[in-house]
Amino acid sequence: MAEVQSGADLAPILIVGGGHAGLLLALTLDHAGLPVTVIEAQPPETILAAPFDGRALALMSGSKRVLDSLGLWPRFEDIAEPVRGVRVRDQATGATVTYDAAEVGEPAFAYGITNRALHRRLLELALARAGITFVAPTHVTGLERRADAVVATLANGAQLTAGLMVGADGRGSAVRALARIDTRRWSYPQTAITFALRLERPHDHCVHEFLRPAGPLALLPLGPDLCSVTWVETRAVADQLLASDPATLLLELQDRIERDLGAAELCGRPAGYPLSGLQAARYAAPRVALVGDAAHGLHPIHAQGFNLAVRDVAALAEVVVDSARAGADPGGAEALLRYDRWRRGDAQLMVGLTDGLNRLFSTNLPAAKLVRSLGLAAIERLEPLKQLAMRRGMGLQGDLPRLARGERL
Repeated sequence: MAEVQSGADLAPILIVGGGHAGLLLALTLDHAGLPVTVIEAQPPETILAAPFDGRALALMSGSKRVLDSLGLWPRFEDIAEPVRGVRVRDQATGATVTYDAAEVGEPAFAYGITNRALHRRLLELALARAGITFVAPTHVTGLERRADAVVATLANGAQLTAGLMVGADGRGSAVRALARIDTRRWSYPQTAITFALRLERPHDHCVHEFLRPAGPLALLPLGPDLCSVTWVETRAVADQLLASDPATLLLELQDRIERDLGAAELCGRPAGYPLSGLQAARYAAPRVALVGDAAHGLHPIHAQGFNLAVRDVAALAEVVVDSARAGADPGGAEALLRYDRWRRGDAQLMVGLTDGLNRLFSTNLPAAKLVRSLGLAAIERLEPLKQLAMRRGMGLQGDLPRLARGERL
């Protein structure tokens, strides 16, 4: 870990935020031989020692391709559980659709991985790279943009000068605020309850997602007998459930999914997260770019949030590396405009899709139920439509960066 000196130190590319997206971007740029500095508010020791909190994510097949292209996947394979299929059920209508990764020639639809394990592994890899300087614990308090550089002021008054600053610092992004990038925000009358569940019966490497008027409920495999639960309820109901004892919570879960979980056991303390959405007006400003939750915040339905961030990282890295190899300015207007135009289309589509799906399935209006029933039936019966839905959900469709296509950066 580097000590920050007073005065103006040179950091060609400065990444603010040492979470999943920021660390993956640092590793990606380092893979291309570009030095980076990461600023993080938490000490590395705190991140590495963080307790298991039950939160997890589905790393889609397209995101796995990015790690494969960087030669990193072998370092994650032991903490990732293959998900070979997804079973979706609309509980209000009984309509179902089943996705099988083999239908599109992939070994897995996604990989279940805990947030803690992913964060720790990314940090361990970043700390071991000589080309990555990790500055923590501190945060950015000021930003000055010049024609050829951006100067970041840190909490202790030290300054770092860089050709490009990347905001990877989450929904409350200080970089986004300092760069005066407007955002559109909205909230949902829902809370996501998350916890891990140890199962008596095997999960068959399949995600089970139940679409309900109160919100989606999904079980994501994490290990041979372990799964993560993301359970969306109205805020009042979520508060009641979070205040209940583990036995009552399990009974309520069994009632919601209409199946016997057997001798299941809660792992970790259930937590609740009020749900909201966010969309930055721009993903770039002079000498500044945004990735991940600093650029967009999604509803958790269909587990697209982190996968969208992976595509942000792959696209920004491609733009920066292409500019550097061409002898151009990686933090210049041309490169950042290319990134902004490229990523906003994909992100706006996914933000709109997840928001629309949540609203469509969170109502019992007869017209909405008819649309849902017909839509799921069409996907289930029309193979080309199902394959298109699968490839899009898996991150294998669209204007993808080279890394997401399985190509070298």
